[in-house]
Parts: sequence; structure tokens; C-alpha cells
Amino acid sequence: MQLAGQERELCAIDELCAEAWGGRGTGVLVQGAAGVGKTALLRAVCERTQRAGALVVEAKADRWEADCPFGVVRQLFEDVDGFWPASGPPARDELYDRSMELAAGRPMVIAVDDLRWTDDASARWLAYLLRRIHRRRVLVIAATSLPTDTIDAGLVSRFAHEIVLDGLRTEAVVDLAGDVLGMPVEKEFGASCHRATDGNPLLVRAALGAVRESGRPVSSAILREVLASPPPQVLTWLRRTLATCGSGAAELVDVLAAFGEPVELDLAVATADLAAARVVPLVDALVAAQLLCRHRDTVSLRPPLVQAAALAGLAPGAGQLLRARAARLLHSRGAPAADIAAQLLRSGPLGEPWAADVLCVAAAQAMAEGDADRALDHLRSALREPMSSQRRSELMVRMGSAQPPSDVGSAVGYLRRALDVTSDVSVQAGAARRLAGLLCLSERHREGMRVLRNVARPARDRSPEVAVSLEVEEALLGMFHLSSPEAALARCAGLVDLTEEPENDALGILWAVRAMMSGRQRQHAVRLASRALDHGLTQVSEASLHHPMSVLTLAVADELELAFRHADQAVDQARRTRSALGGARALAVRSEVNYRLGRLDECRNDARACQDTLVQFGSCRADGMAMAAAARLADALVDNGDLDAAERVVADALGGRPVPASLLGTWLLTSRGRLRQARGEIQEGVDDLLETGRRLRSRQVTNPAVIPWRSLAGLGYAAMGMKSAACELIEEELALARQWGSTRAIGIALRASGRAAKGSTGVTLLREAAAALTRSGASLEHARALADLGTALRKTNQLADARHHLRQAATSAQQCGATALVRLARAELIAAGARPRSQAHCGLESLTPTERRVAHLAARGLSNREISERLFVVRRTVELHLSSIYRKLGVNGRADLPARMPRDRK
Repeated sequence: MQLAGQERELCAIDELCAEAWGGRGTGVLVQGAAGVGKTALLRAVCERTQRAGALVVEAKADRWEADCPFGVVRQLFEDVDGFWPASGPPARDELYDRSMELAAGRPMVIAVDDLRWTDDASARWLAYLLRRIHRRRVLVIAATSLPTDTIDAGLVSRFAHEIVLDGLRTEAVVDLAGDVLGMPVEKEFGASCHRATDGNPLLVRAALGAVRESGRPVSSAILREVLASPPPQVLTWLRRTLATCGSGAAELVDVLAAFGEPVELDLAVATADLAAARVVPLVDALVAAQLLCRHRDTVSLRPPLVQAAALAGLAPGAGQLLRARAARLLHSRGAPAADIAAQLLRSGPLGEPWAADVLCVAAAQAMAEGDADRALDHLRSALREPMSSQRRSELMVRMGSAQPPSDVGSAVGYLRRALDVTSDVSVQAGAARRLAGLLCLSERHREGMRVLRNVARPARDRSPEVAVSLEVEEALLGMFHLSSPEAALARCAGLVDLTEEPENDALGILWAVRAMMSGRQRQHAVRLASRALDHGLTQVSEASLHHPMSVLTLAVADELELAFRHADQAVDQARRTRSALGGARALAVRSEVNYRLGRLDECRNDARACQDTLVQFGSCRADGMAMAAAARLADALVDNGDLDAAERVVADALGGRPVPASLLGTWLLTSRGRLRQARGEIQEGVDDLLETGRRLRSRQVTNPAVIPWRSLAGLGYAAMGMKSAACELIEEELALARQWGSTRAIGIALRASGRAAKGSTGVTLLREAAAALTRSGASLEHARALADLGTALRKTNQLADARHHLRQAATSAQQCGATALVRLARAELIAAGARPRSQAHCGLESLTPTERRVAHLAARGLSNREISERLFVVRRTVELHLSSIYRKLGVNGRADLPARMPRDRK
């Protein structure tokens, strides 16, 4: 056999031979793991020295002849005539004398392979010989596998030199591959081969032989196929090697092959059912044989080809049985659920009740860590275990909830099966809500409502509260999503009467929403929506409309900070539970609240994050919340002066279709009207806004705080010189706003009225608008009122007062991120004779609202990843914001932020 990568060792032995031939005999012991090339090196030495004229005698020890006296010595000299007397083995001294007589005429090489199996008599003779050859022309060379503790230490110590062979280097593997395959190979292929074999020459040759026999082009891919189906000679070699490592070696390797990854040693030993006394010597032997890798308390097989061969050598079903045994051991020891579940995933069903419990716990942990795929694997395995029908339905609901957004079909299937399996009302309700939410994403709103209705009806007798909650869900879905809401409105009227106190929190939500839409009893609506949110009823499912509609009610009622807190909590909850559907809904609502607060950067970020999330479900248009998010994104872009981007947002949301006739579709229709007016397409904008009004009236939505379409259309009419039509719409809106009692709605209507009135009357109305909006918390609307007031004052020649209000407007608009309004206010300031201050480029005042929020989160110690998850943006966006923040604040990094940032509201 051709040597590969052992040229250095061969040269060292050549030097020892030269010394021996000069009369300084010596002994050299070659050590190494099985297959590393010890025998090949011995054969090469024997052939080289024999060609040089030396007398070479060879023997190979065997474990089955270890009890035969002088067995090795007989092999050495059996071909030498007259050496072995017929009367029996000679005495030790006589054996020594006879062998030295042979070396008198020419140098002699005594080679013994597999020294560890040498019989005791031959070993004692070798030890005797090695002490006396230092003045003889004799070289004793022996080879043995590691470790050497199976050989008598006295014999090992007699060898003056030791050579330890290791695996081949990558370069040697490349050369050997070229020789075996008969063609040059790429270094990448050689590196792959080295990784698969640890450079063990025997394994390398076996792998290369399999590649050659395949007839396929040489590549790393063909090596992967070899690992998938190891050559038979590797399995044979592994069995023989394990036999030399002692009892229990094969059992331990079987366990490690079944595990397939590093495992704690004590678990592997217990699974293999090994005696404690055997563990240390057995592990040492396997490590020395380079079959086992040990790192602290864990062990695994090495290299990959050995792992593959061990796995291929397992009897059918043996791996699953070993995994099952390991799972039971871990469970009896109280191990973490994730560790037990790792075994259960590959063991097959155990048929024991505790297995499903453990898998469910592990699934919850995996989901909390953001590993939905692993969670699904655990739940699938749990479903294969025996359990009650109720428990099975609960798991199916969890399976439906854990499916990735891209696989809505599977989620729907699991949820439908859960409804078929269980008779438990609470489980049915959870499945129905989730299923209805997913069906809405596919524009199957009526089907979703039917699911809710079918579960609610039989639940009336068993659980009236659950039934009412589902009926409210169905009513809300119909009100906000259907293009023909008549039946849903009738259902709402049948469930709640605004002249009566609702019986429970679910009906309280519907009562509050109806009051909000009709613009009546604002304080009572706030109380009912807040009560439901505080009681946690709105968190029954992330797919439920209870929560977003309750928060929207608060926002429309000017409870903006309270609405933001609840919306923010919902986003955090969705982030923690990794709920894409819940996250999209929560982001859409928070986008709406942020817009009403005048936080345009946050509004844009939330709206875009909502759209990005819904895209995962295969559509960003079907869900009504997506329409609302697109509407607010377009509004924020219009306020930022980016009209082209706003138009693209509207076009993308519609996808070439008309604006949906649903209630949430009217948000987008209103936004398109605003955009058209901003582009100077006044008539088209007014038409959109009047259509918004028609649709809202058909749904009994008269409250201008929901959508102030009258004032927007009125301003369009005023721009076209149609003052009478403008005043009629604006006066109607002002009356309705005062009926509702929302200072934001009142301020918006007053501002429109002031702009339409002109002159001193207009100034008076605009002063009222600014005063009302100061109290509302709606920063952007307040800035608009201040800008219009300043413009009206300039036109009536009240320049000093005009400049004062315009400066306030510019500052407030800048803080809101309303670039278009900033430009308008600065232009008016110049017209009023002022030299407007340049915008702040450094300090806290220069930070945009989003930069402020990022800075606050970073100052509180959140990492970039945590900030990106909190704000639902990519990490690169956070990094860009932080770079801008550091530059504007003049700090070196996030460690300096706590000292520069004021305490935030949270």
C-alpha cells in the first residue's frame, strides 16, 4: 500500500536504521489509532530495509493467540532454517543468542505489528532483547493502537523511540485523492473529504473508493452521498475496532449513533446500561481510538463517516428504542422539558401520558424563543401520543396558532379539526376566533362570521358569556369588514340598546363601539371600553376584534395616551408570543393612535411593519386593518410632503381594484381624497370625501371624530369658491363634534370653519380651534390650527401676533415630523416679515419622534435587536437611527445616552 502523508515518519525511521546499521541498535514503537496507517508504515520500513540488504523478520500479533506461548517469536523466525529446535522452545538466553547470530552477518530488522496482543512469553523475550541490542546491528520496530496501557509498561519503556501517527493533513488528502481517483482534485473536495474522515487514511481510502465506484463527477455532493450510505468496509472496520476497545464499546457507540449529536456522558452510559466500573476505561479507549470526542461532560462520535457507519449498523428500530429509553431516563431525573423532547422527537410515540405534557411544555418554550418550527415539531409529536379528545383539540388549536403565516391552509385545517373534535366551549371559542381571523385574511369574511355563529349558537345554554362574546365578535366583523353591513347592523341593534346598560364586558365593547360610531355618550363609551381592557376580556385572542375596537373607541374619544398605552401593550404581547396576526392587528391600531397623537414617524413605522407582517400571509390587501394601516401611512406621507410615495401606497393597497366598500376601506378612501387635494386635484378629492360620507351614513357612522370627512370636503369646496356648500358641511361637522364632546374633533371643525370664514371671524374661530386642540393632545392638528391662525393674522395685518403663532406652528410641526407643514409655516413667517430660525440640527430638539423613542429605549439598556423587535423594524434601521442620534447629541455611544435623555413617560 502506498504511503500518504507519512514521509516525515519514514525519514525518521531511516535515520534510526542508519544508526542501527552502524552498531547502535535501538527500538522504535509506532503508535496510533485504528486505520491511521501503522501497518502500512511497518510494511514500508520492512520493504525498504530488505531491499537495502537487511534481514527482515516479521510477526503480527493476534488477540485470539495471545495465550499461545512464544506465538509471536515463532512467527518471526519460522522461515529461518534450524532456528526453532524440534525439541521445543529454547530458553530465553538461547533465543537471544540465536537471533544475534543471525544479525552477525548483516543488519536485522525485527518487526512486530499489533504489539498489544503479544503473548507474555514473546513480550518477555522482546523486553530482554531490547535491553541488549544497543551495540548490535538490530532495529526492533513495533506498532500498536492507542492507548498503550494494555501493554506491560516494562515492555513499552524498553523502546528508546516513539512515533505517534495522526490523521493526514488536507494537503495529503488532496494528493491521495488524486492518486486513488486518477485525476487532480480541487482543494475544496480534499477539505470535505478530510472533514468527513478526520484524515484517517483507511477511512479516506474507503470514501475515495466509493466515490470512484460511483462513476459520478468528483464533488463535495458525492461525498455527502457516501456519508448517507457508508461503504461496507467501513462498517466492518468499525466493528473490529470496537471489539478491541473492550466490552460495552459497541453498545455505547450504538447509543451515540442513535442520538446523532453531543450528549451528556452519564445519559449515554445509562441508556447503554453500562456498569459504572467500565465507563472510564471504555471512554479512554474510544477516545484513544479516535472514535469518540469528549468535551467536558458531553461525548459524541467522530468523524462524520464513523457516525454514519455506526448509524447504518443499527438494527431497524434500534435508534428509536434507544431514544425512548433516554427520554424515560431524563423524565425520571426531572430533566428540562426541552432535553426530554429532543429525544421524544426521534423516538416515535411512547404511549405514555407524560410524553404529551413534556412536548407541550417544550413547544411553549420554543415558541417563546421565536423558534416556531421547533414548536410545531413538538406539537406534532405530542398529537401522536394518547390523550383525551379535549386535550387533543387544545393541541390542534395550538398547532393552528403556531403555523407560519405562509401556511394559512394548514392553520385553517388544524383549527377546523379542533372544532370537530372538542365539545369544550372555551376551546371551541378560541379555535373559532382564530379561524375567523385567518379566513378574513383570505377575504372570506362571511365564512369567518359563519364559523363564529356556529360555535355561539350551541354555546348559549352551556356558557352564555362565551356565546355573547362570539356574537359580539361576529357583529364587529360584519360592521367593519362587510361591504353590505345591513344584517350586521341589525344584529348589533339586537344585541345592545344604547338606552340600556350592557349586561357584561363583551356587550359593553359593542355598546361603546356603537356609541362611538353614532357620536353619543362619549364618557360612558370610554368607561365601558376601559373596563373591558382592564378586565383583560379583549385579550381572549390575538385574532379578536375586541381589543382593536376598544382601543379605537378610546382614541376617537380623545383618550389618546390611554389608547396608546393599550395599543403599545398589545404590540409587546404579540412580540412576546410571536403572533404575526396579533402583531399586524396591534400595529395597525397603534399606527392610528400615533397619527392622532401627531407622531408621524412612529405612525409610518407601525403602518409599514403592519403591511410587512401581512405580506407574510400572502396578502397585504385583504384584511381591513391593512387598509387602515395603508391609509395612515399615506396620510403621514402626505403630511411629510412625499405625495408620490403616498400615491404608491394607495395604489399598492388597492392593487388595481376599487376601494373596498367596507367600513375600514373608507379610511383609505378618505386618505386618497386628502392626497388628491394635496396634489391640486380638488374636485376629485372632494368626490372621494363625499363618497366616504355616503358610505359612513349607510353604516350609521355620523361621528366626525371617526373620520372628519365633512371638514376636509368643506375645505375643498372653499378652495373651489363654493362657500355655501363648504359652510354647510363644516357647520354640520361642528355640531356633531360638540355632541360627541371630543376636543380634537371640535378643534378640527373649528379650524375648517375659520379657514372658510376669512377675516376677523375666521381669526376668532381659529383662535378657538387652537385653544381646543391644545387640550386634546393631538399635536399635529394643533400645529395645523396654529399655522392657519398665523396665516389669518398675517392677512389681517396683525404681524407680530402672526409671527408668534407661526413660530409655534413650525416648532410643533417639526416635532411631529410634518415636513410639509414646517415649510408652509416658515414661508408664512417670511411673508409676515420674520427671519425664521434655522431648524435645530443638534441637541434634543433636533431628534425626530422615532429617534427620541429609539434613544429612550437604548438609554434603558435595550439592545439593537430588542429595540427592533419592540418597534417592529429591521435592525439596520435601528443602527441608522442610533448613528443619527449620536451625531445630533454629540455623544460617543449608547453608554452616554442615559445622561442626555430625560426620563421618558414609561
